[in-house]
Amino acid sequence: MKVLVFDISSDYAHFRKPYTTTSALTYSVPPRTAVVGLLGNIIGIQSGGFGKSEQSSYFESSGLKTGVRVMSPIGKTTFNLKYLHTKSGGSILVPVECLVSPKYRIYASGDSELLSALRGKLENHETYFTPCLGISEFIASIDYIGEFGAEEMNGEVSIDSIVYLFDDGEIRFESGINLFRETHAINMDSERRVLQYSEVVYESNCNKISLLKSPVKASLVKLRSSNTEEVIMLV
Repeated sequence: MKVLVFDISSDYAHFRKPYTTTSALTYSVPPRTAVVGLLGNIIGIQSGGFGKSEQSSYFESSGLKTGVRVMSPIGKTTFNLKYLHTKSGGSILVPVECLVSPKYRIYASGDSELLSALRGKLENHETYFTPCLGISEFIASIDYIGEFGAEEMNGEVSIDSIVYLFDDGEIRFESGINLFRETHAINMDSERRVLQYSEVVYESNCNKISLLKSPVKASLVKLRSSNTEEVIMLV
């Protein structure tokens, strides 16, 4: 298995929790659906328009697996953003929770055609559409790390990336480790209906997470290069 690795960062990010109404709360790490959208922006796979998610079928047919690693401590703030009401011509101030100076490492694996398309863009520091972290105002910078071979693993290990628990994953809680959980959408159909969810665990200060049992629906792999070794979970 080959895995492409790149870092993405911005001044702010916002990955809206769908159940929020009067105020917009954000996930602390990008859900897999947001990562799929980001990869689509890089190679030029369009979503299909408002309320559509045609990227999903393209990437699923390409065997896409993704992972995310938190590369900077999680911090949040709230802004009052002005939204225009196009019918009345007026505007409204909405409190929006945002991540401050976020940085994530993104891992992507799939068939040779997909990896070739991604690698071609990343090596040349190009993207088809402008990359952003959640909303278009938060334009992102991308730093390509490389393509690495991956060795499958199992058993109890310390993981560098976030952990997808699904229904059967288990982690160890340790003193001094700040673990948090979120419920993320994993897959959507072309009408943006969520097909699968997972509980996700992240460590807010970028520390490793001790995994006791890997879920069946995820892949656990070790990446090796000349100067680093990472254990990550892909879904």
